[in-house]
Amino acid sequence: MKSILIVLLGLLFSVSIYGHKNRSDDEISAQDKILLQKFWRDFTDAVTRNDKEKIKTLCEFPFYCRPCLNYTEYKNSNPVTVKVTKELYHKKHYKIFFEKELKAEVKKHRKFNVQFFHPYFNKEVNIHGISFLYTLVPPSKTREGTQGMITLVKKAGKFKITGIDIIP
Repeated sequence: MKSILIVLLGLLFSVSIYGHKNRSDDEISAQDKILLQKFWRDFTDAVTRNDKEKIKTLCEFPFYCRPCLNYTEYKNSNPVTVKVTKELYHKKHYKIFFEKELKAEVKKHRKFNVQFFHPYFNKEVNIHGISFLYTLVPPSKTREGTQGMITLVKKAGKFKITGIDIIP
């Protein structure tokens, strides 16, 4: 009985030691930090100057955008998100990048800080992309507030916007 208990304790101990991933696997690489810094410099400059052509170069089309529902007229349907193509972007969906809430966040975080960005993971628990949040509706006594989330994926050595979502 004593030997079984020792074996079980040893097994549990080894699982606890070897079952955890290294923290470095969850962190943004040094190379990606450099690419993110360039993306952020280009993005903040474009948002500040209302440069829709520059923003277009930072997007991977089509991308899905939940807050873009505000710019779309739908008949007989209740969509959850909008698939933003280059054509839709040029019509009026570029405006999402120039709304006061995102502009305020860009102004607040003008200087690059890697802590502003958060990796997100795929099913294999590998970094799949990067996201950053901004306040859409600030919290109040009666509401929790709402955040916008812009997701980025590295494509051809550059970070590109691949989606915009809302987190209640």
